[in-house]
Parts: sequence; structure tokens; C-alpha cells
Amino acid sequence: MGQKKWGVGGVVFVGCMFIGGGVGSLLGHPQQGWLIGMGIGFLGMAVTRLIGK
Repeated sequence: MGQKKWGVGGVVFVGCMFIGGGVGSLLGHPQQGWLIGMGIGFLGMAVTRLIGK
């Protein structure tokens, strides 16, 4: 069985999630920052998958 490639989409998702968490921590609301980062990360991952096709 072949190993599944994460590609750029996974990196975009994780990067957005950590940036959101960091900004949320700086503003005193880390939980909201992580959630916003995850939402933006999912959108970014979807865009990279659409562009890649």
C-alpha cells in the first residue's frame, strides 16, 4: 500500500492553525484563536486542493 501524500494543503492548514493560536494567545483568547485559525486553515486547504487539480 502506498503512503498518502499530505501535500501543501496540510502545511497550509497547520500553519494557519498555529498562527491563529499565537494571535489569540497574544490577545488573551487562545481558544478562539485556535478555532479561527482552524477555520481559515480548512478554507486554505480547500483552495490549494482546487488549484492543484
